[in-house]
Amino acid sequence: MSIFKRFSDVVRSNVNSAIDAAEDPRKLLEQTILDMEGEHKKARQKLLESMTLLKQTEKQAETYKKQGVEWEGKAMAAIKAGSDELARSALAEKQKLEAMAAEAEAGVAAQKGSNEQLKDQIVALEKKIHEAKSKKDELIARLNAADMKKKQAAIASGTGGGAVTDGSSFDTFERMAAKIENSEAEVEARRELMGSNASEVDAELAKMTSEQQGNDALAALKAKMAASGAVSSGASSPGAAPSAPTAAIDDELAKLKAKLGS
Repeated sequence: MSIFKRFSDVVRSNVNSAIDAAEDPRKLLEQTILDMEGEHKKARQKLLESMTLLKQTEKQAETYKKQGVEWEGKAMAAIKAGSDELARSALAEKQKLEAMAAEAEAGVAAQKGSNEQLKDQIVALEKKIHEAKSKKDELIARLNAADMKKKQAAIASGTGGGAVTDGSSFDTFERMAAKIENSEAEVEARRELMGSNASEVDAELAKMTSEQQGNDALAALKAKMAASGAVSSGASSPGAAPSAPTAAIDDELAKLKAKLGS
């Protein structure tokens, strides 16, 4: 449930109970503003937590990238030492880390979008709280004026506030105009805030590295090795038919060795 949905439920519950129980509209206005401020505090806390998670995810993505580079270096060292098996293992680790880095970066992009939306909602909520406070002062002033007129009318009629025909009509007007109308005016101002619900942002995760991605990785490695100079030769160990990921690594390893003149 979004913060704006919870906020809507709180406002609706307070207004309904106030009308049914004939609560003092002054208390209603004070309470609804307190509710708004409470939701504002929750929204800021949620933004803080989201920004903290974003920083952590960004650091994790960088860590995966650095580790991938390290494993590429290990693969190069293994090829120079003539150990094809170790080179394949190192390249497999590199590919795994690159996939993890891509997934983390996708999460970073999604989190940034979510944070921007939450910031916009907080700004809008702050504006509505300010407007509600200004409106509250105006409504209370109007209600106080209505109370004063009621007392003056009671004194002028000599009833001391007792029930007469004109007094009853005045009471009905005050109750409807000052209590319900004023309370509903407050709610209407707040409904504008509730009009835009926080959108749920779905993070699209990156796909795992495919066979072609593995080929591209080794092709890039071959180019680096070709520019680095001569290396020791090493033959691939014979064995059963490799799996798809292993075959991709073996194929790139063979091309790399041919490029180096092994």
